[in-house]
Amino acid sequence: HLQTLIAQSGAFGYLLYIALFIVATLCLIPGTIVVAVGGIVFGPLTGTLLSLCAATVGSALSFLLARWLGRDALLKYAGDTATLRAIERGIARNGSDFLILTRLVPLFPYNIQNYAYGLTAISFWSFTLISALTTLPGIFIYTLMASELARAGITLAFMLKLSLAGMALFGLVQAAKMFARRRRIAPENIKAEDETR
Repeated sequence: HLQTLIAQSGAFGYLLYIALFIVATLCLIPGTIVVAVGGIVFGPLTGTLLSLCAATVGSALSFLLARWLGRDALLKYAGDTATLRAIERGIARNGSDFLILTRLVPLFPYNIQNYAYGLTAISFWSFTLISALTTLPGIFIYTLMASELARAGITLAFMLKLSLAGMALFGLVQAAKMFARRRRIAPENIKAEDETR
């Protein structure tokens, strides 16, 4: 139904899609489904650009909302205090390197990260730029795969592309882990320490 609604909305469909994506981000709804709809309705390139724009704006708004609400109000809304404390500790120890790692490696739920980083000392523009750059590869791969599946269905070529996409994502995660080791970031230790408190 969402796909049909957006497809039949003409030029307004772009704005509708972006608005739905932003609302999903603010409401802590995983964006994977919305990204897939973008790939199916708009194709791989336009879908990627729209999803990247919407994800970046949604992340930035969540970040600013967290700063405006403050810690107590945010904890009532988002909960999951162990995640919030772990991210605060990671930023305090490793700065923006920790943001890069958590954006590329799924250590914490993505949309909760948006709010959590709003409570840290990281600057708004650093958060927004790093978030946009690190989410681009995943958004492109999900959008491309959804578009291919809608266009051609499950074929041998699709399975091959899906395998290549999976390897690309795996390689990206491994590169992020290598980056973390070089920078001596140990997110599992941060999480473990936080959970014992």
